[in-house]
Amino acid sequence: MLKELLIKCKVAEIMVKILEAEEDRRVVYPSMIAKEVNLPLSYVSKILSELERFAVIESEFEGRRKILKFTDDGRKLAKKIKDLLKILEFDFLSRSKISKLKEIYDKSSKDFRSLAGILAEVERLKCSEDLKVLREVKKLEKKIWKAISDERRN
Repeated sequence: MLKELLIKCKVAEIMVKILEAEEDRRVVYPSMIAKEVNLPLSYVSKILSELERFAVIESEFEGRRKILKFTDDGRKLAKKIKDLLKILEFDFLSRSKISKLKEIYDKSSKDFRSLAGILAEVERLKCSEDLKVLREVKKLEKKIWKAISDERRN
């Protein structure tokens, strides 16, 4: 089944590389894809043959070179896979933590003692690679420092 073929990570990576090359208007060759995904050409060729068998990609020869391109449905599928891979890169644990920290902040008395613990946890989240988490960390950190500053003035 096609589904079983696509859940393999290397297949998804190969499809995304072909998609990115097409989006950059580059001609796609099996050897180029093998080099970009750092896999043996024989293995990549086997995967490409399966993708062609399922009408995800098509190939034609230009001289001695085999040129690859997606079918219309294959391109749609590759775009969905690329979107899914982006989602899988999210830092779900950090997203959950920042959400809880915002709730704790909102319910806190805004004094230094209660904010110091939140601030320490916010600092730990700064190592996340998830851009949404980093944006939320920045916003919450700004609120905390403002509350600390306001408390000191009073």
